[in-house]
Amino acid sequence: MEKLNLNSELLKPMKEQLEIIINRLTNVVATQNKEAEITLKINLNTTKRYEEIDGEEPNVVEWIEPIISYQISEKIKEFKNTNKGNLGFDYELRVDENNNEVYVGKVNQQITILED
Repeated sequence: MEKLNLNSELLKPMKEQLEIIINRLTNVVATQNKEAEITLKINLNTTKRYEEIDGEEPNVVEWIEPIISYQISEKIKEFKNTNKGNLGFDYELRVDENNNEVYVGKVNQQITILED
């Protein structure tokens, strides 16, 4: 028996996968100027197990078996740029009721004889 920790034989496969992902994402972060995120989810449960042993007393051995499932998610965050603004100042909105077309134009804009 050994103490349950990340170095124990039971958790060794999970630890190895986590180390691989950490190394891979650290390389991406360092070389591509990106941010990364790792999420580790561990579900713990147990179940009772039985085994018959021939010729020994008692002939049924019982133990509690751990059920540990894990999920490692990795995400490379892309650079996010946000551009905000407000539009519509000094414009007039008109809807042509005949064909439902929408028109916009500058308020108090001088028009030439040809544009009218």
